[in-house]
Amino acid sequence: MGTAEPFVARMSLGLIEVLDSTLYQNKDEIKDVILRLFMECLIPAFLSLRELRKIADKEEIPELTKTKNFDDMCKSLWSAYKDRMQSVAKLLGYDIGFLFQRDSLFEQGCDDFLRAHPEVNAELISRMKGNRAKWQPDLLRFRNDYLEHQTIKREDVASLYSLQHAEMFFGNVWVAIEEILVILMAAKLPPMIELREIPESERIPSLPKRFGWALANPPQLP
Repeated sequence: MGTAEPFVARMSLGLIEVLDSTLYQNKDEIKDVILRLFMECLIPAFLSLRELRKIADKEEIPELTKTKNFDDMCKSLWSAYKDRMQSVAKLLGYDIGFLFQRDSLFEQGCDDFLRAHPEVNAELISRMKGNRAKWQPDLLRFRNDYLEHQTIKREDVASLYSLQHAEMFFGNVWVAIEEILVILMAAKLPPMIELREIPESERIPSLPKRFGWALANPPQLP
């Protein structure tokens, strides 16, 4: 895989470039944790997904092989999202553990976070709520209740075992990590610059980064 793969370009390069533009003093430490998240969680998850793409519709491939790739992918994705992303956030100066708590504590955590951190764009909370309303509960239930604790049966999650769900989980997780971390980083950009989302029409196919920075108040030519 190369930088033409969006998650590679955006997680291993684009996110680091935004970090380099911030005022953080511990950039090297933050970079190390981000790159470990990328190498130790997202890369293994992608390799499992890539294998599923090859074998998902092949009847001669044992179901156990397909199941193992799906399970391994979900384990790596949940580790990236719940554990490694929180580690990066803490180095950025934020506790986002409320994202993984039950509904009442999550809602209270959202309110407390916004009051404690007015410098962070409220879009962060909107993104978190969107994730919890859409895909996060399914991945949480699959990983915790089925794979980890076996409190539910295989038939309870059988509908998730498809290439379509694998693609969805992978895409949703890495994009969520990117969005959450970049919004947190943006709060520490110097006053003269701001976060910029690069329009898709301007993204280089061989390196399709999503975020960069721009002058907050560019001079106006007469």
